This record gives sequence, C-alpha cells and structure tokens, in this order.
Amino acid sequence: MLWPANSPDLNPIEHMWDELCCRVQQHHPLPANLSQLLQWLQQEWNGVPRAFICNLIHSMRKRCVECLAHNGGHTRY
Repeated sequence: MLWPANSPDLNPIEHMWDELCCRVQQHHPLPANLSQLLQWLQQEWNGVPRAFICNLIHSMRKRCVECLAHNGGHTRY
C-alpha cells in the first residue's frame, strides 16, 4: 500500500497513549515526582481493559480502508 504524504497516523498505539494519559490524569493530586508517575503509568497500563486493546487492533482494517477512501486526508480516526 502506498503511503499518502498527508495521511494521518494510523498507529493504534496513539489511541492507547491517549487512554493512558486520561487514566493517569484522573489521579488527584497529580504525581509528585517521576517515580510516582512511572508507578501510576504501569498501574494504569496494566488496567486498560483487554477489550479496548482488541478493539484498537481490530479497527486497523477500517482505518486503512477509510484512509485510502479519503486519499490520505482526514478520517474519523
């Protein structure tokens, strides 16, 4: 598959990072230091539901099809 020059990042890990960021930001107060942040990141990474991860993986075909349909332009992903 040719990669359009203006295509969006289709990598599902970007959505995983977003999910992880949202989960960590729900902690109050925010982490006091780097050690605490790393601990929370690991805790939240392990807490992401398997269904969420599977959904990201299974959405790749739809992502690629939609990207091609829009000639590499904006997609809903």
